[in-house]
Amino acid sequence: MATSTSLSSPGIGSGLDVNAIVSGLLAVEQRPVLILQKAEAKLQAKLSGFGQIQSLTSALNDALTTLSKPETFKQTIASSSDASSVFVSSSTTATAASYSVSVTKLAAAQTLVSPTGQFTTASDVVGTGTLTIRLGDWNNVTPPTQPSSFTPKAGSSDVVIAIDSADQTLQGVRDKINATNAGVTASIVTDANGARLSIRSNSTGETNGFRINVAETGAAGLARLQYDPQTIVAPGDPTLTYAQAASNTEGTINGIAVSSTSDSLADAIPGVNFRFNKITTSPVTVSVNTNLEAIKTAVNKLVSTYNDFSNLVGQQTSYNAGTKQAGLFQGDATAVGLLSQVRSYISQSSTASSTFGSLSSMGIELQKDGSLKVNSTKLDAALTNLPEMSKAFSDVGTGGNNVGLAKRFGTYTAGLLVATGTFQSQTKSLQASIAANTKDQQRVNDRLALTEQRLRAQYSALDVTMSKYNALNKYVTQQFSTNNNNNNG
Repeated sequence: MATSTSLSSPGIGSGLDVNAIVSGLLAVEQRPVLILQKAEAKLQAKLSGFGQIQSLTSALNDALTTLSKPETFKQTIASSSDASSVFVSSSTTATAASYSVSVTKLAAAQTLVSPTGQFTTASDVVGTGTLTIRLGDWNNVTPPTQPSSFTPKAGSSDVVIAIDSADQTLQGVRDKINATNAGVTASIVTDANGARLSIRSNSTGETNGFRINVAETGAAGLARLQYDPQTIVAPGDPTLTYAQAASNTEGTINGIAVSSTSDSLADAIPGVNFRFNKITTSPVTVSVNTNLEAIKTAVNKLVSTYNDFSNLVGQQTSYNAGTKQAGLFQGDATAVGLLSQVRSYISQSSTASSTFGSLSSMGIELQKDGSLKVNSTKLDAALTNLPEMSKAFSDVGTGGNNVGLAKRFGTYTAGLLVATGTFQSQTKSLQASIAANTKDQQRVNDRLALTEQRLRAQYSALDVTMSKYNALNKYVTQQFSTNNNNNNG
């Protein structure tokens, strides 16, 4: 029992503070772990730091990519004096100009409906047979005039829809039409006068009209869904009503007639897209201009992303004498070299343009603190010569000094970001170091666990031994005291 007590509460019997002794000895042994943990924290900080630099490099590369595209300097912006009637947009292929636009007709889809009172409910039986639907042009005849001449749409063909006893109701016919790729959609509208079938072209435009021919196989009735004025039906057989003609959008641009099968017109003027929303009562003025603000935005994006990169990496690779704090990457050859290379591209020159040989010549000026700043006066002057400005930034050249400034700089930053680039290799190196550090910590901790076991075993044994000697000493002392008392008595 004494041994058990000593093992569970070391030091009670001997007076030794075993836990304190063991903890003190282990504290010395743990110093390598603390050093490794400190090293791991620094490695993790560097890994995170390189992640930040990579993100800023990616943003800088995006800004350079924009300026390395000739299309950036050909951007246009379009406006309309009445966008609710004529909406306009433009692309890089558009030419700056002004246009007078009028809309006289809007595109529509052909619609056929059954006469009022012909059907009571969607469950009414229509009849059996076949419906043959063909897309085409009724030659722009509008209701209430009935067309008589039909021109099948080029590339289209007859779509034959069989209506049998399983789907001979109005609802069944609707579903059968919609299940077939005939270029039309059927629906049923029910009001106080009963159910009416409506069939509508899926697309607008004159050539997307349609006719319906019927061949009955059972009791008469399906012929009520016929619509083909060129085909004679039985006397007294009502057919579908021509409610809406298929039509094109029509109008004029600078007095020249234009037409489109939809509400959009994209081919009349290169790079200019129109959307016609309403018929106009007076001409709408449409203007297309060079989008200088978009180019300025691209330039300012380069400046801001470069400054973000330069500020961060500059701080992380420097030493602050005031706070006596070194940056995370002070003395790190990779980070220092990266900053040096990026800064060198800002001051490089190019012969891609005969007018603008440097960023500074276009108003992107390097400041004393290493940052960039836009000189608005010089930039505005450069924007008056967009062809040369485009060359200065984006010309592919043949290599070396005759490559555009953004093209050359962007090639460098893109190379840093690829799978075999600086960031990936540095990340892998740091991750490998962290993994090795983790293994080293585990080995030291395993050794400490064994050391603790050994020390506790040793001091527990010492505790038991000293406890026995203390008990013996107490017994002897008591014996001497008893003898002395007897002798004195």
